[in-house]
Amino acid sequence: MNDWTIEYSNEYKWYSVYEFGVYPRSSVLAGQTMKSYRDSFDTQEEAEKAYPQAAVGYRDPMNTFHHLPDEEMTEGGYNDPYEDDW
Repeated sequence: MNDWTIEYSNEYKWYSVYEFGVYPRSSVLAGQTMKSYRDSFDTQEEAEKAYPQAAVGYRDPMNTFHHLPDEEMTEGGYNDPYEDDW
C-alpha cells in the first residue's frame, strides 16, 4: 500500500498531494483509511519532485458508515441535544 498520492483536480486545475493513514479509535471511522490533504502544485512534475514517494493517480479511501445505526438511537442511547429546540 502506498501511503501518498498525487491527484489532479479538474475543478481547480492543480495537483493535490494526499497522505493516507488510519482513523483513530475516537473517530466514527475508527480503523478505516484516513485520506488527508497535504499540499498542492501547479504541475505534476513539481508535486513529484516534492513528494517522490507518492503514486500518481486517484485513490478512494472506500470508507463506509455501515457500522453506524440507520436511525437515531433512543431510550438510553443517543439523543439529539437539539431535539427540544424544534
